[in-house]
Formats: sequence, structure tokens, C-alpha cells
Amino acid sequence: MKRRRLASCLVMGCALSGAVFPHAQTTTTVQFDREIVHVLDDHCVMCHAEKGLAFPLVTYEQTYASRWKIRQDALNRHMAPWAAVSGYGGFSNDNGLTQREIDFLVSWAESFGPRNNGEVNAGIATGPSPGKPVQAHFDINRWRLGDPDLRLALPPNTVTPRQADEVKRVTLDPRLTGDRWLRGLEYRPADGRVVHAVSVAIQETGEWLGSWTPWHPYFELPTGLAYRLPAGSHLLVEIHSYGSSEPVTERASLGLYFATQPSRRKVANMALNASWAAGSPRKLLGSRRLEEDASILALQPEIHPGIQSIEVSARKPDGTTQILLFARKIPLEWPTPYVLREPISLPKGTQLSVIEHYADDASVPVAGFPVTFSAYSSGAAGESVEELHIATPLRGRADAAQVSSLGSRDEVRLQRRQALDPGHPGAREIGDLARKAVTEIFSDRP
Repeated sequence: MKRRRLASCLVMGCALSGAVFPHAQTTTTVQFDREIVHVLDDHCVMCHAEKGLAFPLVTYEQTYASRWKIRQDALNRHMAPWAAVSGYGGFSNDNGLTQREIDFLVSWAESFGPRNNGEVNAGIATGPSPGKPVQAHFDINRWRLGDPDLRLALPPNTVTPRQADEVKRVTLDPRLTGDRWLRGLEYRPADGRVVHAVSVAIQETGEWLGSWTPWHPYFELPTGLAYRLPAGSHLLVEIHSYGSSEPVTERASLGLYFATQPSRRKVANMALNASWAAGSPRKLLGSRRLEEDASILALQPEIHPGIQSIEVSARKPDGTTQILLFARKIPLEWPTPYVLREPISLPKGTQLSVIEHYADDASVPVAGFPVTFSAYSSGAAGESVEELHIATPLRGRADAAQVSSLGSRDEVRLQRRQALDPGHPGAREIGDLARKAVTEIFSDRP
């Protein structure tokens, strides 16, 4: 009798478990086809795609299989990669998840990951679904700013399998016979598996023009503003790459977008350097005073291993202080600029300050790396030579097809630090370039 009752219970238990699993009740209204796919489109699939930088999150099945990792990364704010803390500045290239998006991902993962209308993945083949299934999508081959006015092909760049982070430099010759006004640029990789970040500058001056990241593949100045590209100048493209599981030969393009009229304001770079201060362990401090009215367009900090946070602020002559950037838990593998949604206007006499906190004494560099500002002034007054951002020592012009490896990111930082060291052998040459650049950038001539 007991054996028969036990057998009945076992049969009922099997029946119940078989019924519950494929018809599990969800406890959320969040659906893959509605909320989750939009989060993936906005923050994820530019990297998490077939033949992308990371495992794919395009289909419902792929996302469902990774739902617990997605949940944990979202709660830890490890992904999507973005270090700027919300509430301190507004950025057009902000890739951070909002609290609402985090709640969507967590609720969806913890409620059996419904596709739509309560349907969950039961692991049972049910036949083809009616209609085309909803998927996340990102078109790597589309120019976000439209067809470029000038398209420059980069020479092939071969990245070996499992290669650690490496920075390579490409010099491009746009063959400018006269001055041109650059209002925007866009980098387009041919293969999405290896490139993490790209930075573009004028080779002759080191002036930063813009950067590329997978989630924000272009840099565009506000209407009416443009950088001046002098006749005969060259573009310096720095490419940060990581190896994939197999050899990859990247053949990228750089699109340039020109304004039809000269810029209505003088757009240039300013640099704010931090240095070690006595009595402030694990901290670097820096400040500078604006000698003219200026409007900040973007910030590009150089990040050193061991950094825990960076704060950039502006104390105005009236005594008020505005935080321009506060970033923490900064991912070194994702160097990114912080492009303001709206320019921040600062009056003459404003004190710009930077504070960098490091994890321990051993992590603190001898001198900090500059925070570069893209800004425009209200008049033709110049800045001092020391405050122009110089990228690295420049030893003449390279051929348009030249690709040179600068080594790891730490080695590149060392080169940049040497470039800013007055005792470095190339300092006089760099100073001459900076002096010439200042004269050209802030001259009254169009």
C-alpha cells in the first residue's frame, strides 16, 4: 500500500513538474520583444554581435542564455562600459544604463525571461514562430552622419589572436591644397571584432579632433563651429585593439565632414594637468584660470592604471562651482571622451580644477596625464603654449600608408609623458610646433 501510494506521488510529481516548466508563470510585464530589445539596441549590440567584440546578444535565445550574467553586470554597473556618474554633467555619448533600464534587465532575468505576452523559453522545440522574430540590430556599415565629404581608407591593420591591448598609429594625408573647416568625423571599421577605441588628431600640432567608440562612432561639433585643418596638414589616427580568437585584418575608413563656411568661433584644445601635491597621498591635483570667456564642448581625460576616480570642476568668479565630470570605476580597456550634450559657457576668471584619486601609493604616477578640453572662445585672444594639448613626440611626417605600432597602452602613456617633459630631447621641437599651432588657431584670419 505504501509502495503504491509512493508510486502515485511520484507519477503526480512528474506530471506536475512537466506541466510547470513549459507553462511557468512570469512575475513581470517586461518582455524581450518590447523593453529588452531596446536596451540591447541602445547599449549592447554594437559590441555584442555576431563577429563582434563580445559574445552575441542579438536573438532572444542568445540573450536568454546569458540573462544571469547580464543581470549581474547591470547590477555591478560593469556593463555597459561608462564611468561618468549620473547627475554630474550631461553627455551625448552617455552609454550608461539608467536605473529604469537596470530594473528592466533584473526583472526580466528573474522572471523566466519572457519573449512576449508571457511566453518563456522552456527548452522545448515548438515549431516555427509566426512572423519574423524580433532581434536586436546594429548596422556597422552605415555612416551615422551621412555620406562623408572625404573618405580616407586606412591601410590594413593585422591583429594577432589573443593579442593584449595594443595601440597603433596611422598617418593619413587628406591632400588639402587649402585650409578646410572640419565640422565632424566618423570612423568605420570593416570588422567589429578587435578595435575598442580610436582617437584622431592633427599630426603637425597634436590637436585632438575627436574620438570613436563602438557605441558612439562619430564626433560632431555644434552647428556653426569647426576645426581649421591647415593646407598640407596630416591626420594622426591612434587605434586601440585587442586580439580576437583568430587573426583579423582590419580595413577601416575615416569619413571627414566639412563646413561650407569658416567657423564663427575659434575652436581649439586646452589642457589641464594634474601633479602630486604634498600632504595629499594617493591624489593628484591641478588647476588653471581661464584668461578669456570659453565654452566647453568635450573632455578627453588620459587615464592611468590604478586610478579610482577623476573629478573636473569649474569655480566661477561669482563663487559657484559646477562639476563638469565625475567618473569612477573607469574601465581602462574603453578609453572614451565625454562629449557634452550642450556647451558649457564659462566666464573669464573661472578656475578649472582636476582631482585624481588612486588606489594606493604605488599606483600614483609621478605626474598626471592631461585632461584635454575641446572648447571655443568668444574672441581672438590666445592661450599660453603650455596649455595646448600635444599628443606625442612627432618626428616629421609619415607616409599616408604608414602603420606603426606604439606598443601597449602603458608604453604610449610613457611616450606622452616624455613629450610633455621639458628635459626630453624632443621638447624644443614640440614647443615650436605648439607655438605655431597657437598662432594659427587663434589668428583672426579665416
